[in-house]
Amino acid sequence: MRETLVAALMFAQPFMDAGSTGGTAPVSPSAMATSMCVVDAAGRGTLELLILWRGSPGWVRKGDGGGSGGGSGAGGSMAGGPSPMIRSAWVSQGGVSLSVRFDPAARKAWIQDKEIALDEGNVVLVDGVDSPEGPQVVRTFRIDPEYQTTMSPAPYGGRMGRGPQMRPQPVPAQTFIRRSPELVEFLQCDASVPGLQPYEQQVFDMWCSWVRLP
Repeated sequence: MRETLVAALMFAQPFMDAGSTGGTAPVSPSAMATSMCVVDAAGRGTLELLILWRGSPGWVRKGDGGGSGGGSGAGGSMAGGPSPMIRSAWVSQGGVSLSVRFDPAARKAWIQDKEIALDEGNVVLVDGVDSPEGPQVVRTFRIDPEYQTTMSPAPYGGRMGRGPQMRPQPVPAQTFIRRSPELVEFLQCDASVPGLQPYEQQVFDMWCSWVRLP
């Protein structure tokens, strides 16, 4: 569980693109969240995609730690595949490996390599991530995508030392989850996890308290 706490901090780092941010982190005893956002020079952000990965209560604390990554790049367009500038993220946690690719122009996502048409949606709910059947997409819909963040200088004066470059500060996924009662309910914050240590319960309670903030 201590490794999960460290991983949560690592997962919430900005992506490489200066105008984009996001990451993956636990948000409840049963769920992790992956967010992908874009931010303009004034710090005005837009949520492009939010994925909630839900499993059995406590699945995120299993195993010996985890890891994650994300980025963007040309994806090609062969045989009806994704168009260029695909954004991607992956996470390995609790003995489960999860991945998503996202094409913002085509409004499509690939969850575990299965294509999902988003249309106007910007939220994907995925259940059963640790079940024998594997992750299943149960719903897509739209929430208010707008938010405000701050910009800070990139380390080392931007890429390749080419002078100052500002980058957006990431915001926690709870910023978006609290906008929808359905998303809050999906977290299953009231689910009990057998065998928790007191400090583990405090951490789960803290994650869930963030979605109840005004």
